[in-house]
Amino acid sequence: MNADSSCIALFDPEDGLLHIEFANGEAGGDVRSLTLEIGQGVLGSVAASRKTLRIDDVALEPRFDSSVDKATGFVTSSLLATPIQCQGRLVRVLEVVNKRGGSRFSENDERLLEIVANQAAIVVENSRLLAETVRSEQLSAVGKMAASIVHDFKGPLSVIRGFAELLANPDITEENRSRFSDMIVEDVDRFLAMSQELLDYSRGAINLNSRPVELTDWLGRFEESFREGPGAGNVVLSTQFGFDGGVEMDPDRVRRVVQNLASNAVDAMPEGGELLLSTGAADGKWWLCVSDNGKGIPVEIRHRVLEPFVTGGKEHGTGLGLAIAKEIVEGHGGTLSVESRAEGEVAGQPSGTTFTLEFPLAV
Repeated sequence: MNADSSCIALFDPEDGLLHIEFANGEAGGDVRSLTLEIGQGVLGSVAASRKTLRIDDVALEPRFDSSVDKATGFVTSSLLATPIQCQGRLVRVLEVVNKRGGSRFSENDERLLEIVANQAAIVVENSRLLAETVRSEQLSAVGKMAASIVHDFKGPLSVIRGFAELLANPDITEENRSRFSDMIVEDVDRFLAMSQELLDYSRGAINLNSRPVELTDWLGRFEESFREGPGAGNVVLSTQFGFDGGVEMDPDRVRRVVQNLASNAVDAMPEGGELLLSTGAADGKWWLCVSDNGKGIPVEIRHRVLEPFVTGGKEHGTGLGLAIAKEIVEGHGGTLSVESRAEGEVAGQPSGTTFTLEFPLAV
């Protein structure tokens, strides 16, 4: 955003006030102790209207409260503020102050700040959903999900952040700007669906929205997201598509299964390696394989790796990702299987893992 300072004000529904919980910049220390009423100043006005507000010259804006500038010696010339809302509820207000270089905040800055606010809202809402889940007596065991949720959400968050940074580049074409915006929205939707997926699994119900899908387009979108996202590291993605026709499936759910498997594969190759996506079809079935040449799954847990809470001692995750993946694939009438070799397990054979998703072909 290239601004001199920024702040986040928390809305407390109990007292109905805005409390600045974070501030940086020259006057950050003085600002952090402030409390505002709804409708007071720019932050209060944005909280009241629930709409983004861009001010090019605060001297001409009657809603601007100059008391902070007078108290701190900071000089505000322009600002941009937007609400952070969760399902229609105001939770915070985000504000950036003074575009560096003396220029004004643009429409692109406004759009980017709203995207950041949307991502913050998702994080807040997921934190709330997780807290409710952990508090529930019926779902007490799901408290183990915390580390797994952070791990599973880190991937799409990294992608969103990467594309948001690309949007801030003034040299990108309008075509790419539109494409990156669409991909951010797509990842936001997937992020929200992941939250619902975890809740559905904890309740013992995975609801599918199956429909006709052209694998060519679906696989292309996944490739593009993986290659252009920041989460792949030095892992090379290769493809061998022996089948890319029409199928019947829930494209969003199955994509998250493949993303989970791809994320696990990247974790298994910290020094780099190859991730291979391959497809085929025969005898009324089609399959998608996700293969890596990483360190392999330990023998002692290999036969249980698709069970809930089974993990190979990774730094992140508690083993729910593969259990949910299995439920989703089986919900399509298919199967999820795994073959793996640890390093040195078979003489002359490299280590690696292959997960195979097998589905019935649509009639």
